[in-house]
Amino acid sequence: MAIVHDTVTARTAREAPVAGDAAKGGLRPVDVVVLGYLAVVSTLVASGHDRLPHWGGYLAAYAAMAAAVLGLTAVQARRPQVMALRVLRTAYPLVLAPIAYSLTGPTVLVIHGRYLDAAMNSFESAVWSVHPSLWLDGLVSRPLTELFYAAYISYYLYIAVPPLLLIMRRRLDDLERLVTTVSAAVFTCYLGFLLMPVRGPVHSLAGQFDPPVLTGYVLAPAQQFLMAHADPAGTCFPSAHVAGAWAVVLAVRRIGGRAAFRRLLLPTALLTMSVVYTRYHYTADVAAGLAVALAADALVSRISGRVSDGSAGVPR
Repeated sequence: MAIVHDTVTARTAREAPVAGDAAKGGLRPVDVVVLGYLAVVSTLVASGHDRLPHWGGYLAAYAAMAAAVLGLTAVQARRPQVMALRVLRTAYPLVLAPIAYSLTGPTVLVIHGRYLDAAMNSFESAVWSVHPSLWLDGLVSRPLTELFYAAYISYYLYIAVPPLLLIMRRRLDDLERLVTTVSAAVFTCYLGFLLMPVRGPVHSLAGQFDPPVLTGYVLAPAQQFLMAHADPAGTCFPSAHVAGAWAVVLAVRRIGGRAAFRRLLLPTALLTMSVVYTRYHYTADVAAGLAVALAADALVSRISGRVSDGSAGVPR
């Protein structure tokens, strides 16, 4: 918690009113990210509807989400001084993203019609000589497993705590930058799931692991239960855990300075390693997730630079 506190207090951000279209209730860059994702995934689902039962229901859900975004934009434009609406207008993608994620599982096969783990395993073995997930079996221990599951679960703190602290401090410009960066990262990952549907080593290499199941104390079985009952299949590439966490860290560097960034490096590195140790992801998923986070940060920084020069976009 001290790390996150330093993140939002390390320096005072330059506060500026939302410019241009955003001030008038028009679309902001984060809206373009969300609506663009909904448009692209709707097109892909419609094109591959023969591979998706009840595909019309998914299109209806995407349309409902788009309508909610546009409706919120219109309502907040009519009441721009209402703080609750301003906060919701800025932070809504953090609520919408888990809903969109829950819909990805059945849709990941609309392009290829099958999972591509065999190709991914061949790639991993070719790059590393020995498959990394199997090599890590030699390091497995109960305390280490619990540590890495704790790191894996810490992802949810990355998504929840910094936005809440920024909201409490009414730093909505910084909040918008953070939310836009994270949204660009995770929604890109959601599209990646359709382009490269893989279930991960825990499924594709089942029967080859020793030990067959990772054993921890409290957090490991809790997360394993969650993954078994609530995680959509085929949603590994790129790793949304890696992309989302590093998107937060890179946004924090812009908002809170290098000291806060450095303090987050170790826990984020542990989270990055945890997604492979826990057998949920391939190393290629990790590399792709990091690339997505870097691209999202660069894109938002470019938009922010334009705003500082007087054009509309993400406020600094």
